[in-house]
Amino acid sequence: MMPVKICGMTNEEDIFMCSQLGVHALGLVVEYPVSVPWNLTVHRAASLCYAIPSTVTACMVTGGKPDDIIARAKRVRPQLVQLHFEETLEETAYIAKSLAAEQIRVMKALRVGPSGRLLFEIEDPTEAVRLIAQAGVAALLVDSGTAERPGGSGIVVNQKTYRAVAAASNLPVVLAGGLTAQNLHATVPADLPPSAVDVLSGVEGEPGRKEKEKVRAFLHAAKSLPKRSGK
Repeated sequence: MMPVKICGMTNEEDIFMCSQLGVHALGLVVEYPVSVPWNLTVHRAASLCYAIPSTVTACMVTGGKPDDIIARAKRVRPQLVQLHFEETLEETAYIAKSLAAEQIRVMKALRVGPSGRLLFEIEDPTEAVRLIAQAGVAALLVDSGTAERPGGSGIVVNQKTYRAVAAASNLPVVLAGGLTAQNLHATVPADLPPSAVDVLSGVEGEPGRKEKEKVRAFLHAAKSLPKRSGK
C-alpha cells in the first residue's frame, strides 16, 4: 500500500480514528503565517502531537521565519517538519541543519501555481529539485497553491510539473493537491508514482473535521496504487 498522510488534524478524535484505520502520517498545521482553517497554536499542537501513536509519523506543517520554525519544532516535537510557505533555499538548508541536531527531519513543499511554475525563488522544477537536494531535506512534497490559499486549495497539481519534480528527484516525493478517493488513480501516474500521497480537504466533511468513510475510502484507493521504485 502506498503510504498516506492526512493533513490538517485539529482534534484527538480524528487522530485516534485515522490511526486506527491505518494512516501512515498525520499533519498538524502550526502557527502558519496565513489564515487557514486548520491552524493550531504551538501549545495545542504539542498536545495533539503527544496523542499521535509512535507507529504514525507526526508532521508539523508550518512556515515563516526560520528561527520561529525551529522554536516551534522544539516545542511540538514532531518527527517531521513540512516547510510549506515562502522559505528560501538558504533558509531551508539552515532549518534542516538546525533540526537535524534535534533528530527532526525536514520536508520541503514545492507549491505549484496555476501556470505550472513553482511558487519558489527557483521556478524551474528540475533546477529547484537539484538545489534543494543539497539543502539536507529528507523529502519533497508537491502541492498546488493559489494567491488565496497556499495549501489545502483542493486543486489538483499540474501533472507536467509534478512529473518534472518526480523524475529529477532522488529524494522521496509526496504528492498532494486536491486528491480524493475518486480521483486518486487518475491523478497518480502509473509510470512515475510518488513515494506517498497527502490528503486534506478530500477527506473532510467540514474544515478541520475528518469523515471516517472518506478516510476509509481514500485508504482503500491507495492500496492499489503503484509503488515508486528505489525512492
